[in-house]
Amino acid sequence: MLSFSSTQGVGGAIIQLSGAVQLRCQGESLPTHVEVVRTPVALMFVRGDRAEPGATLAKQVVASYGYWNQESAKFLDLVFFGWWLQGNPVGFHSQFDGGIFIECYEELQRLSKWRYSGETDILLVDFEIPVMPGGKFGKGIFSFKNCIYLPVEKMIAEKRVRSLDALVHELVDEARKVFEEQPFQGSVFEVSDRIVWTRGRKALWDRLRALFLRDWSKVYDEVRPFVLCDLRI
Repeated sequence: MLSFSSTQGVGGAIIQLSGAVQLRCQGESLPTHVEVVRTPVALMFVRGDRAEPGATLAKQVVASYGYWNQESAKFLDLVFFGWWLQGNPVGFHSQFDGGIFIECYEELQRLSKWRYSGETDILLVDFEIPVMPGGKFGKGIFSFKNCIYLPVEKMIAEKRVRSLDALVHELVDEARKVFEEQPFQGSVFEVSDRIVWTRGRKALWDRLRALFLRDWSKVYDEVRPFVLCDLRI
């Protein structure tokens, strides 16, 4: 499920996410013992008003929206700040508003220690909704305790990922596994743990196979972007 923000900014995104998550909980029969519903969310900072190389990434977002919407499903919500969506996931028109984009990232910077790079960023955070007595839901919030900050263009330039499509697929795939193990209780912590394990194991095997045992730093470099960070103020 993807959300394109409106003039309501961060608050509007929270309202959209709250409604979508609550709807899923009703459809999946939320267990009675759950006190807080928790799900990972990818906050996507992709400007639609840039020249290359940023323009290519913006085009990729527009072209991939329908597929991402189906693939992410209930496992990982993607929020695109500053974008307007008109139409449906199969055929739609998108618009980008730089003013709204700036308002959104500035508000998130006030709420956390995260700072926008000026390029294409993905910030994974937990979205939490308290479950009140009687099964009612409280107000949803973004939690910055367990975060993953991914500077996408830097990662592509350093060949840590092939493309934005490949990166989103990796995040969704790991979030799916987390959801299957802990429905509505999984967090960015578990997503990070799975990615670090998978990438670290592959990097270690590559080093062993290439007989570069003395260069252990390459293994750490492979997983470093996916290591958890606490961005609470």
